[in-house]
Amino acid sequence: MNKQLTAERRNQLAQILLSKGSIKVGEISREFGVSTETIRKDIIYLEKEGIAQKSHGGATITTSMLERPVDMKKMENTAIKTRISTEALSHIPENGTVILDAGSTNYILATLLSLKTGLTIFTNSILALEVLLNSENKVFAFGGLVRSSSRGIIGKWANEELRSIHADVSFIGTDGFLGLNGPATASYEEAEFKKNIIDVSQNSYILTDSTKFHSRTLFEFCHWKDITCLITDADAPADALETIRKSTEIITV
Repeated sequence: MNKQLTAERRNQLAQILLSKGSIKVGEISREFGVSTETIRKDIIYLEKEGIAQKSHGGATITTSMLERPVDMKKMENTAIKTRISTEALSHIPENGTVILDAGSTNYILATLLSLKTGLTIFTNSILALEVLLNSENKVFAFGGLVRSSSRGIIGKWANEELRSIHADVSFIGTDGFLGLNGPATASYEEAEFKKNIIDVSQNSYILTDSTKFHSRTLFEFCHWKDITCLITDADAPADALETIRKSTEIITV
């Protein structure tokens, strides 16, 4: 039980770091009701995981955690994406099988998953793989062509491998869906892969911040009725939420 409590506290610390960028040992120890020495041990652990960097009296998020997503999509709205990812965690069954799509929100979710144990995780995201490699989960990578803009693995090999598995839950990104009947992406190959993720998943979740409600893109990969739930933030436009809610569940954070 103590091990579970420790893992959960460290996961929450990682969420705070991703959201706020820094923590103070004294403040955090009071918030969690543990000693400052315990929090320092947590910071050391998160530092080894590549998430935290010790600072005077606390810790900051590592520069690499911010730079890699900036290189991909400039990593805007980090706090919002952390809230969305935190909500996504609550929908993963214990010892479950997870498919993690490429994308900036899923990159943050991968960071949080790296602190979990006992999961089986399949991903086509190069960025997610980097943070999941040293976790206590079984991690599988799809093989195929790497698309430089999303750092996602796509193509015939990846789709053949994907169709051979079954997942309890999947988390999928989108480039936008303004004026469409479902989530979409700018790449036909990625659209095909995302559609196949939904087909092999018992439950599938679209993770997106509210900016994507205002973005129009090319290839719609499913209808809203085809997914289990959309997880987004409370700034999403009310009229769009009302329309989508007729077809699927929506959770706003």
